[in-house]
Amino acid sequence: MRKRLLTSAAVLALSAGAAFASDLPTHKAPPPPPAPAPFSWTGFYVGVEGGYGWGEENDNFSTLPIGIAGDHFGVSGPIGGVEAGYDQQFNSLVLGVVADIEASDLHGSASHAFGGEGVFVGTLSMRSTWQGSLRARAGVAFDRLLIYATGGLAFANDQESAYVDPVSVIWSGSQTNTLYGWTIGAGAEYAIDNHWTASAELRYANFGNATYSIALQPSGPSYYYKAGFNETLAQIGLGYKF
Repeated sequence: MRKRLLTSAAVLALSAGAAFASDLPTHKAPPPPPAPAPFSWTGFYVGVEGGYGWGEENDNFSTLPIGIAGDHFGVSGPIGGVEAGYDQQFNSLVLGVVADIEASDLHGSASHAFGGEGVFVGTLSMRSTWQGSLRARAGVAFDRLLIYATGGLAFANDQESAYVDPVSVIWSGSQTNTLYGWTIGAGAEYAIDNHWTASAELRYANFGNATYSIALQPSGPSYYYKAGFNETLAQIGLGYKF
C-alpha cells in the first residue's frame, strides 16, 4: 500500500512538473534576415562626365602649290558634358546603348614656312569646341561593379585656320566643319547605392576629315586641303540610374 502511494505521488509530481514546463515561455532564436537582392543594372540612366583629351591633327597642307609644310601637330584640352543611356542585364552580361554630348577646348597649332624659300612664316591651327558619340556597350557585372567595352559613332566640330604673320596676310582661310568618325574604348562603373554610380572610362576616337580652303587675299585663287583629328579621351563620371 505504501509503495502504491509513493508511486502515485511520484507520477503526480512528474505530471505537474511537465505541465509547469509547458506553460513556461519559449526562447527561440529569431530567423536570420533575408539576403539582400542582387543589384540590377537594368534601366535608364543619366549622368555628367568630364576629363581631358589629347591627340593629333592631320592634314595634307604640304601638297598645296604655295609650299606650306606640316601635315600634323599635337592637340589637347579639357572635355566635359552629359550622357544618357539604357542597360539590360542578362545574368552577369550587361548590354546597353549610350549617347553623350560634350563641350571641349581641344586645340593646337604649328608654324610653317610659307613660300619656297621660307620668306614668310605662317601658322595653321585647329580648335574643336564640342563633340559627342552614340555607342553600344557590353560588359560583365560583378554585382555592383561593371567592367565594359564600348564603341560606335563619334562626331565633333573642327575649325581650321591658316594665316601669314607678321609681314602681311597673303594667304588665309578659316572654316569650321562637322567631322564624323568612330570611337572605341573601355571603362568601369560602380554602383554606390541603388541609384548613384561612379565611372572611369578611356576611349580613342578618330573623327575622319573634311575639306578646307586657303585663299590669296584680298581676292584671289583658293587652294583646298583636307584636315581632321584623332584623340584619346580619359574621363570620370557620376550617374543616376532610374
